[in-house]
Amino acid sequence: MQPMELNDKLQNLSRKVEILRERHVALGKENSELKRTVERQELEIAKLEKELKQLRIDNEFLKVAHSVPRDRDTIARYKQQVAKMVRDIDRCIKQLNA
Repeated sequence: MQPMELNDKLQNLSRKVEILRERHVALGKENSELKRTVERQELEIAKLEKELKQLRIDNEFLKVAHSVPRDRDTIARYKQQVAKMVRDIDRCIKQLNA
């Protein structure tokens, strides 16, 4: 092989190596950015899941709240029932502590 051909081949190989090195650096940067994007999206997903959970609780509360009749007699009866349940729970707690 002629020294000139060998020199040309080495220069060609050197250019290819440099191109590959540049691609490697670029892909490394892209990979880092994609990892940061994934982290941000995972945080957003966690936030949205928490919000969804709270909205489901709120929705359930609203379903119950709308199922309660609005007339005064029924409301008074419900209050009495709740008060009785609280008294029963307090009595049970006292018995457990005794």
